[in-house]
Amino acid sequence: MTPSTYRILDTIADSFNPLLAIVALVYPFLRRPRTLRSIIAYYLSAGAAIGFVYLVRAIDDHYRLWASLGLDYSTHSAFAASLVASMSAFNRRWTVPLAIAIVLYFSLELVMRYHAILDIVSSAALAATVALLLHAAASRAMRASTRSD
Repeated sequence: MTPSTYRILDTIADSFNPLLAIVALVYPFLRRPRTLRSIIAYYLSAGAAIGFVYLVRAIDDHYRLWASLGLDYSTHSAFAASLVASMSAFNRRWTVPLAIAIVLYFSLELVMRYHAILDIVSSAALAATVALLLHAAASRAMRASTRSD
């Protein structure tokens, strides 16, 4: 890989998560109608899921859990997986395009040798699972609250 190609791919990789975060922030307003309650639940769930990503990172930094398995916790992969899971839970019609985008991003991480496949899969799977569980809990709470109103 030439140095110029590497710089271009590195710029693309560095831009993915910030762009994904911007999309995640405006995401609830791209589809109408949405209730204020569902938008608040989305932001709270997505925020908690991202908080979990960084909590795991801090725990891993301290206890070296991934390193004990010969792996490296990929915060970038976990962050992306968490946001993709959150957006997919909010609007299932975006699942396929988001899945394609994240597979391409993970492939770029592999090509750039930022992480190995198990680093990416272990970090992303945990983050996505927690995000989906948080969104499911929020959805269940909203349904229960709506029935009691």
